[in-house]
Amino acid sequence: MAAPEDADPAAPHAERTSAGNGASPPAASNPAALNGAAAYPWRAPRPTRRLDAELDATRRLTGRRAGIVTRSIANTLDAVVVLLILVSGYLAVAAANFLLDPRGFQFPAPSFGLVLFLGGVVQGLYFAVFWLLGGQTYGDRVLGIRVVAAGGGRLGPLLAALRAYLCVILPIGLLWVAVSRHNRSVQDVLLRTSVVYDWTHQEEERPGA
Repeated sequence: MAAPEDADPAAPHAERTSAGNGASPPAASNPAALNGAAAYPWRAPRPTRRLDAELDATRRLTGRRAGIVTRSIANTLDAVVVLLILVSGYLAVAAANFLLDPRGFQFPAPSFGLVLFLGGVVQGLYFAVFWLLGGQTYGDRVLGIRVVAAGGGRLGPLLAALRAYLCVILPIGLLWVAVSRHNRSVQDVLLRTSVVYDWTHQEEERPGA
């Protein structure tokens, strides 16, 4: 009989002694040893059946084109990421100015036009780089979608850059997804791209996979 995981370290010795004398082993005095799963719920086994059901549901969606709601949420998350990048850049410039001239330091006050221009450049680079590397920005990965070229392949450098800056220049083009039978935005129609559900990263991150 194996000793409970949380039993007294001396328990195995006592158990062997009792077994050698023909006596029954004493009951564990620690309630946690008798109720390991109840006392330590984080040690309970993962609900594999529920996880398998969720994975089956996502597999059925994989390859289908994403709709306006999913894509809008992904874009919102990406906008937050870009905003954080811009704020970080602003703070870095402010810190550099302070180090160069502590006495005459003032926070930078860029014009609205400059902020829009820099925001567009950063957002375009953000989209282009992530779509080129794997077809997924942060928002895309969270929502389980991927940007693919015609035939389902990856975007090349030129196609990724064109699509990225078309999205920046014409963000309203996303609304075409709501009326398109194939869930395609204006950018998708012009460049023959698609945004499809892709949860393959869940398969890779699944415990024991």
